[in-house]
Amino acid sequence: MTDQTGNSPDEPAKEAGAETSEEATADAAVSITSPVSGVSEAITAGASFLATATNWRARKLRRGVKIELPAYLGVQCSWFMAFGLQLVLFPYLITGRNHLHLDGLALGLANMALSAPSVVFLLIGGVVAERADGRRLLILLHLLASVPSLFLAYSLSHGQLSYPAMILYAVCIGTIGAFMMPARDAIVNEVVERRMRVGSGVTLQLGVTLATMAQFLAQIAGLILAGYADKATQMPAWLGGFSIGPISAATLLTVQGLALATGAGFALLMARGRQVRTGRKGIGATFGDILDGIRAVRSDGKLSAMTLLMFGVGVFVIGSFLVVLPIVNRDVYHFGSSGIRDMFVTFWMGAFASSVVLAIFRRIKRQGRLLLIAQFIASAGMIPMLWIVPHWVFLVIVFVWGNAAGISIAMSRSIVQDAAPKHQLARVLSIYQLGFMAGAPFGAAMMGALVDLFGPQKIAIVPAGGMILLILWMVFFTPVWNMKGSAWLAHHQSGKQAG
Repeated sequence: MTDQTGNSPDEPAKEAGAETSEEATADAAVSITSPVSGVSEAITAGASFLATATNWRARKLRRGVKIELPAYLGVQCSWFMAFGLQLVLFPYLITGRNHLHLDGLALGLANMALSAPSVVFLLIGGVVAERADGRRLLILLHLLASVPSLFLAYSLSHGQLSYPAMILYAVCIGTIGAFMMPARDAIVNEVVERRMRVGSGVTLQLGVTLATMAQFLAQIAGLILAGYADKATQMPAWLGGFSIGPISAATLLTVQGLALATGAGFALLMARGRQVRTGRKGIGATFGDILDGIRAVRSDGKLSAMTLLMFGVGVFVIGSFLVVLPIVNRDVYHFGSSGIRDMFVTFWMGAFASSVVLAIFRRIKRQGRLLLIAQFIASAGMIPMLWIVPHWVFLVIVFVWGNAAGISIAMSRSIVQDAAPKHQLARVLSIYQLGFMAGAPFGAAMMGALVDLFGPQKIAIVPAGGMILLILWMVFFTPVWNMKGSAWLAHHQSGKQAG
């Protein structure tokens, strides 16, 4: 029989049975796990785990990168706090009435021993800095640098201080510094690069300026501390009128050694440095790498000009800074270690003040022009020293000199870091520093002899006139005056593209 639709009465039963069978089959399919679906779930779980691990590793990497710049600034502070102590203690122990009490020539020769090793070893130090792991190198050099300071502290505490001991200290610290300078200065470029990769807005100019600010602050701290050597200092009434010191010079030398050792601890927090392989082997490899660096400097007008400028600074400025000013302090104003402290603190406070201003402007268009103007101001500032001026006027001159020095140091480092090929950065920096360090021993010895012959006032015309002539040559015959900063150019081009 069929109903009105033409279907058999048995067909609904058949359809119901079919539906029941399909439902049972579906239930069975749900209860059975396919091998393919199991692999898919495993892949999904693995991908989730990998994403979690990647995110964890990325967070860890970002934390490591974020701590690296403060760690680098800690390395910078440890070295330059010790350097600030040395700036006062070294001339004080040689010229001070309570210690060796030697003349300007002896101080000049001692400063020559301090800077001469850089002439011999600085280029080799640049090659070593490129080939070695920068972090390990900084750790080793900081530990080695602490030894001469502790040796001098031991000699002084046992009444065995002598001029040969000072010369030995100078040679050791100068040699270690020759390897330290290119290693420390080159690694800031890598620190900034890694920081920028994780989205930081730190530019190379800002990184160099922060390092310079840390240097100045640490030097000021060392200078202030060293000013209490063997003498109590009375604070003014508005500060409470309390006295600080005296602190024995031996204790301060011990602090200097411990500060250097602390730098090794900061270096542990940094990432491994970039290691360059030039493909050369054998004894001539080092000299071949050095020649490549020299060719890179000679072929670039900015790099060669900056190296020559640093040579002039070493001859005319550093000789005055290390020899003439301590003699002026002793013979004209009749001060001891506290006078050296006040003089150098004033200088580095001026340098720090100008560095703070530079840190606000991350992209300076005419870095070279600003550098040469600052050098001209510093050179002209020496001329009033031809006459005996009141001590406060002398300190104002020193402060202005420091302002100019802060700009010069930050801008010259930024220019060289920008212009140098990245695979030859440490070598180029070592050649640039050699220009400065090669001039320093010659300038120190020359200024020491001139001070003894003509007195500290009359020879001020020598560094002032020499630097002004060099600056005029830089303006008219080198590209430094008209060059534009790379950070400004990149920002300017990106602004054009956005517009």
